[in-house]
Amino acid sequence: MVSRAWSTLKFIPFLMLLLFNTAGKPLQIASGERTGICQAAYGDGQPSVPDWLEPAQFNMNLSTNLRYDLLAGNLLRTGLVDGSNCPAGGLNADGSPDACGIALAWDESMTWQNQYDALILVTAQTYDLPPKVLKALIGVESQFWPASNWRTGEIGLGQMTEMGADMLLTWHTESYQRICRRAFGLDGCDVAYHELDFANQRILRGFVLQEIDATCPICPGGVDPAKADRSIQLLAETLQASCLQTASLVWEYSGKQPAALMSYEDYWRLVLANYHSGAGCTLQAISQLKMQQTGWAWRNIANQYAGGCASGAIYIRRIEEQIKP
Repeated sequence: MVSRAWSTLKFIPFLMLLLFNTAGKPLQIASGERTGICQAAYGDGQPSVPDWLEPAQFNMNLSTNLRYDLLAGNLLRTGLVDGSNCPAGGLNADGSPDACGIALAWDESMTWQNQYDALILVTAQTYDLPPKVLKALIGVESQFWPASNWRTGEIGLGQMTEMGADMLLTWHTESYQRICRRAFGLDGCDVAYHELDFANQRILRGFVLQEIDATCPICPGGVDPAKADRSIQLLAETLQASCLQTASLVWEYSGKQPAALMSYEDYWRLVLANYHSGAGCTLQAISQLKMQQTGWAWRNIANQYAGGCASGAIYIRRIEEQIKP
C-alpha cells in the first residue's frame, strides 16, 4: 500500500488533530481516541451507510470462499499443504500454483482466508471501521499470506510499506506515541513525528514494519501467527490515518469537509485509494478535479488517477469485487 507516492502531506500537528465540522468549528480528535475517527473526518455523524460499509455487528458473517493463487502457492511452497501428489509439487516454475496445486490447496485456502474473521470483526468494532472493507483490503493486498517481502518493502497482511508507516506516524497520534516510546523511551516523544529529524523518523518507520513482520523461519509455514494478528491492528490504525489525511486534502482544496461534497460511500473509496496510492496521487486527482470544475463523485475522481497513479482507481474496483464478487 501507498506504493506510488510518498505520504508526506503533514498539515496537522501533534496530539490534537484539527478538522472542521460543517459549522466551521474545530473538531478535536484526541490522542488515544479510537472510535468515530473516520465518521468525524467525513463530517456527518449519521451518514447513509451501504451494505459494504456497514459497521461491525455481533456474529457478523465475514466468511469468503475466494480463489487466491498467491495464498495457494505459499501453502504449497512452505509445506502447509502437501503437494507431493502433483507434478513439481503443484507449482509452476515461477512459484505460482498449477491446476493440480490449486485443487490440492483448495480446502486449506478456504480455512486460511477465514481464520482471521473473528479478529477482523473485533478490530473493526474497536476502531469503528467497516469489517467487510478491512477483510477485502487484506484479500487484495496480501491474499491473507502474512509473511513479508523485504525486497519490495511490503510487510504484513496489509502490505505496509515505509511510506504507509510514515502516514500512520504522522496522522495517528496513539500509534506514534506507542511506537516512539518503544524506540526512544518516555522522554523522547514530546515532539510531533514530523518535527523529528529524518534519521529518527526512519528509525520509527522501521519499528512499525518490524512490529508486523510475521516472517519466522522456525514457525510452521515460516510465519508468526502473533505478528500476523498484530498487523490487523496496525492496518486499522493506518486506515484511520488515511481517513484523516484524505479529509485534510479535501479541506485544503475545497474549504469543506467531505460530507459537504460527496457521499460517505465515495469518501471511503477515496480513503482506500489514498491508502493504496498515497497522498501524492490523491492530491493529483482532487487538484485536477478542481481545475475541471466537475462534481466530487467518485466516478469523476477516479478518472483523475492517471499515469503512475492509475492503480488507485483499479484498486477500488478490486476491493469492491472482494465484497461483491
